Amino acid sequence: MLKNLKKKSLFYLLFLFLATGAVVVLFPLFWMVLTASKEKGKGMDFQILPSTFKTSPPLTHTPISKGKGRMTFQFYPKDYPGLEEVYKVTVAGSFNQWNKESHPLIPIGSIWILPLDLPPGEYEYKFVVNGRIWLEDKGISQRSSTGNTLVRILPGREANPRLWIRTRIDHNKLWIEIKEPDIQEISLIVKEQEYKLHKKGIFFYGQIPLPPNTQNINYRLREKRDFWTAFRELYTLENFREILENPDFPFARFFLNSLIVSLGTAFLTVLICTLGGYSFARKDFFLKEPLFFLLMGTMMVPGMIFMVPQFAIVSRLGWINSYQAMIVPHLANIFGLFLMRQHISTLPNSLFEAAYLDGAKEWQILTYIVFPLSLPVMATLFLMTFVGQWGNFLWQLITNTPDSAYRTLPVGLALFKGQYGQDWELIMAGACFSILPIAILFLCAQRFFIEGMTQGAVKE
Repeated sequence: MLKNLKKKSLFYLLFLFLATGAVVVLFPLFWMVLTASKEKGKGMDFQILPSTFKTSPPLTHTPISKGKGRMTFQFYPKDYPGLEEVYKVTVAGSFNQWNKESHPLIPIGSIWILPLDLPPGEYEYKFVVNGRIWLEDKGISQRSSTGNTLVRILPGREANPRLWIRTRIDHNKLWIEIKEPDIQEISLIVKEQEYKLHKKGIFFYGQIPLPPNTQNINYRLREKRDFWTAFRELYTLENFREILENPDFPFARFFLNSLIVSLGTAFLTVLICTLGGYSFARKDFFLKEPLFFLLMGTMMVPGMIFMVPQFAIVSRLGWINSYQAMIVPHLANIFGLFLMRQHISTLPNSLFEAAYLDGAKEWQILTYIVFPLSLPVMATLFLMTFVGQWGNFLWQLITNTPDSAYRTLPVGLALFKGQYGQDWELIMAGACFSILPIAILFLCAQRFFIEGMTQGAVKE
C-alpha cells in the first residue's frame, strides 16, 4: 500500500510539474492574443472579463463664466456610419488656433463630451478622431465657407441645441437630465454618495440635495450596461484589420521577406549539413577528426563575437539590403552538422556496402539511402533553423537600412514602437500573425520533429 501511495504521489507531482510548465509556456501566448484583441489604449490593462459598470471621469457643474457663453461639444460616433473604432476625440477650431491636442473630449456612455466657456462671437471647429480623422459636427447644421462647423456664442447662453446632459442648481438641489437611449441604468455619484437616476423614455432624471449656497459641484456618472455591450467596448478585431491594411506598415512585404529568408536559410542549411554530416560520418580524408573537433569547439564561442566580422564581410561584398546578407552568414550551422553526422553514423554499414557493390554513385547513395533514412532528422533541423531565422531580429536589423525593401517581419514590428509610441495592441496583433507560420509548420511536421529528436543521439 505504501508503494502504491508513493507511485500516486510521484504521478501527481509529475502532473503538477507538467501543468505548471504548460501554464508558463502558454500564458504569454494567451496574453498576447488577449492584448491584440483589446480596444486601443486598453491592451495593458489587467482586465479579462468586461465590467458591466462604467464610471465616467469627474465632471463639474459650474455657472457660465461672467461675460462668456458656453459651448458643450458633443461627438456621437453613431452619426458617422463606417467610422473606425474611436479611442480618442479632440476638438480643434478658431478658439484654440486649430490645435488638435489641447482640448480632448471625455467619453461618457456612447458619446464624447467637453463643455467650454468662450467669449461671445462666431467660431469654426471640427472634431479630430484618433488624432488623424477630421470631421464636422453633424449635430449642428451651420457651416462656414470653408466647410467647418460654425457656432455662435452668446453671453450667458448654451450654444449647443443638441445637449446630451443638462445640469442646473436650484433651491439647493442639483437637477440633472441625461438623454441616453442605449444605457439600462445610470447613477450619479456626488461626494462618494451614489444616487440612482429615474428613467422615462430615453431620458434619465434626478435631483440631488446640496449644501446651501453651492455653486460648483463635482460629480461622476456610473452606467450599467449589458454584458455584450461591455464586451464589445473592451474587445475588437479592428487591430488585426489595421495591421493588414495600414499603408504605413506593408505587412505582406514584411511577411514575404521573412518567408524567403527563413525558407531559404532552412533549406540550404539542411542540404549543407546533410552533405557535411555524410562526409564526416562515411568518408575518410586528411585531418578529418581534428577538423571535426575544431568545428565542435566553435560552438562554445558566443555567436555575438562573430557578428562584427560577419557584418564587415557582408558590407564589403555590397550585400547590405539584400536577401543574401540575411541568408548566407547563417548557413554555417555547426550544430546541424553535428546532428546529421551523428545520425548518419548510426545507419547500417551493410546498406552502403551493398550500394557500392551494385555500382551506385555518391549521388545515388545520397538520394536513395541517406536522404530517405534521414528525413525525420532533416525535418527537425529544418524546423529548428526556420524558427530561429523567423524570429531573428538583430542581424536582420543591422543588415537593412530603415528604408530597405528587404526588412523582415520582426524588424517591421519594431516600427510601431517608434511610429506610434507604445501601441501594444497593434504590436501584439502583428505578433499573432507572425507565429502562424511556425504553428502551422510544426503541426504539419510534428511527427518528423518528435521522431527526429530521438535519432542521432546514440550511436549503436
